[in-house]
Amino acid sequence: MTAKALRRMRDLSAPCLVIAALVGGWEAAHRAGLLPNSVASPAQIWTEFTESYHLLWRHARPTLSSAVWGFVAAALIAFVLGLVVAFVPELNRTVYTSAVLVASVPLIALTPILVLWLQRGAQVRITIAAIASFFPILIGCIEGLRQVRRDQAELFEVLSAPRWQRILRLQIPSAVPLTVAGLRAAAAGAVLGAIIAEWSGGGGALGLGALMSSALFSFNVPLTWLTITAAVVFSVGAYFVVMALTGLVSRRVRSG
Repeated sequence: MTAKALRRMRDLSAPCLVIAALVGGWEAAHRAGLLPNSVASPAQIWTEFTESYHLLWRHARPTLSSAVWGFVAAALIAFVLGLVVAFVPELNRTVYTSAVLVASVPLIALTPILVLWLQRGAQVRITIAAIASFFPILIGCIEGLRQVRRDQAELFEVLSAPRWQRILRLQIPSAVPLTVAGLRAAAAGAVLGAIIAEWSGGGGALGLGALMSSALFSFNVPLTWLTITAAVVFSVGAYFVVMALTGLVSRRVRSG
């Protein structure tokens, strides 16, 4: 086994041990009667999963699909706005203020308004997912485009490089680390945004949020906690998928 593989195993061992300890403590507390009836044990959640995984996956597919499309839409819009700010720095404050206003809107209150406009379904889920993931990506893009080494900037000024060449050859490569950080931070938000839209009734009859809401109001405690667990797993999984993809892109940019 290579040193790199051993290092990865060591890095993963600590989080796995913490998760195992939390799950074990959770199960022990439930068996000891220390938790209320509204909290399912890990064993009950697992039993519910083995009985309802087909139902869970049927509801998870539209959620994940909407999260992906919302994330892509947010990334494209954020990239375009970042480039606009790079070409026209005077718009920086306007774009920042507008982004803060969008990020400050309570999504659970915005969903019913979007339902009246777009009707229930994938459009609402994608829109809420995009809004939920937009702000971190935009901030990463704008701040990344501003993180330019002074000596490199001075070299471009000495060479009288045009604005487009400075952005293409200097600012965009320099923006990669912070842009990647923004994308990673936004990945989980896209999944949670889609779930919020569904939970608020904007996603239609299918979706993790719809299943969660149905289980909650029918007092199906194991299914409620199964959907909560699935939301956590999918959100964390989205983060790691984006981390792997952006890491690959970053390595290619650095090698290029």
